[in-house]
Amino acid sequence: MLFLLAFHLAGQNALIIERPGTINNYKYFQGSEIKLKTISTDTIISGTISLIEDSIIILNQNFSLKITDIRTVYKKRWGFSFLQYLSIFSGLAYVSISTINGLINNDSPVVPSETLIISGSMIAFGIAVTPLTTRKLKTDNEKWRVIILDFSN
Repeated sequence: MLFLLAFHLAGQNALIIERPGTINNYKYFQGSEIKLKTISTDTIISGTISLIEDSIIILNQNFSLKITDIRTVYKKRWGFSFLQYLSIFSGLAYVSISTINGLINNDSPVVPSETLIISGSMIAFGIAVTPLTTRKLKTDNEKWRVIILDFSN
């Protein structure tokens, strides 16, 4: 039975961004979200990969792109994104809780200046981390290269 089912199985193509000579790579499959910059039009395109063929990827079911036309792939860094979200949320929560506490206790400055400095610093740190939330993978075949693993045959 398993032998008969093996004839109906087909592999899924994969778009690989890899650093030559190392094991560092990022894999994208059909249905994956991707953000990239093209060489020909010098525009940033983001969307869902609809189809991966032998040398072409199709984004959002209507935009065809050759892999040789990819200049940069933007990879989201989840650690820095989480740190950004956490610091902005913590800064806003801290000033909100301090304000509610000052209103309940009828404090003369409702929000102390120390609280504004601390929460403002946390929010400013979260905004300052913004450039670190995305990593640029320049595909010039020296640092990173784009390949497609074709498992369709």
